[in-house]
Amino acid sequence: MKNLIDHPNYPADPNIMKTHHELECLVLSKIQEEVLTWVDSNTDYLKNANDKSFWHLIDDVDMARHCPSLMKYMMSIKIPLREITIGVLTESMKDTGFNLHMGNPPLNIKINFPIFNTEDVYTEWYDIPVEDLNKLGVFKNPHVTSFDAYNYDLKKLHNVVQELYPCVTRYNMHSHPIVFNSWIPHRVMPGPNAKYPRIMVATMPIKEPTHLLTK
Repeated sequence: MKNLIDHPNYPADPNIMKTHHELECLVLSKIQEEVLTWVDSNTDYLKNANDKSFWHLIDDVDMARHCPSLMKYMMSIKIPLREITIGVLTESMKDTGFNLHMGNPPLNIKINFPIFNTEDVYTEWYDIPVEDLNKLGVFKNPHVTSFDAYNYDLKKLHNVVQELYPCVTRYNMHSHPIVFNSWIPHRVMPGPNAKYPRIMVATMPIKEPTHLLTK
């Protein structure tokens, strides 16, 4: 049977590809300081406890201009960027987390940075067979405008996925930026001691460092 989303190596096989890879970053505290200052000056993310959208498109050119430590770090690891966005887990999501989802081809790898209130919040990746993904149906991703991007409707499994499928990794992004594999279904779940808003930065490379996720 033809996959509803037919793209080479999609979804990623967790037996071949890692869910994430930690990066050393001696300037992480400076990056966090600059990003949080920009967020406070240009958004309401620190004050809006009711927003459940999680992903926020931003003026990434302006952010890059005011967060030079982030840009210098990406230059130092030789990974130039195409886009920057921000993920915010608000207090209104403390009981549900952020829906099970996965990236859409052809874009996969992100470099994610923990910014604020990252303690006791976990990303969980699950191994779901592609034949089960096909049963969920697909929808067009409204956040991607440069091409037609489709996603499996994984939110149908959000509340039961832990009972049906093996969790490959449960990871707290707190002390390191990570190379993030978005082609394995994943969700963001807060623990009982999480603080809000939890803020992270996702950067999309021009050329994806796939080799860092290969086992």
